[in-house]
Amino acid sequence: MVINGIVDTSIIVDDLRGYEPSKAWFKAQATQVLAITPVVWLETEGASNKLERDRAIRFLHRFHMEHPLPIDNEWAMEHFAEYFLSHSVQFPDVMIASVAVRLNIPLYTQNTRHFAPLSDIDERRPY
Repeated sequence: MVINGIVDTSIIVDDLRGYEPSKAWFKAQATQVLAITPVVWLETEGASNKLERDRAIRFLHRFHMEHPLPIDNEWAMEHFAEYFLSHSVQFPDVMIASVAVRLNIPLYTQNTRHFAPLSDIDERRPY
């Protein structure tokens, strides 16, 4: 399966909140294979009540789940150690980015500044 991009939590949350630009972007991507990582799933699933959680889980099932490999973990640890103190790069972000870097595909996010210091990543704001 060819994956066309990794979707960050910010895009998922926008859609779940009914943000029209996010909904339009997902509609335009209907022929693309988009993936999430377990970190995105975990960040999204943490809803404030059961109804929201169930809705989020149903939404997440539309994406391919791309699990990190040991090489992704190594990349994430290296970049976290290098950029945490200097740029406040967070652990979930390097874990999500590591998969996109390995697959050499875009990472779609509204938080490009979270990923900007990381090398070799193609972070894109979709709307």
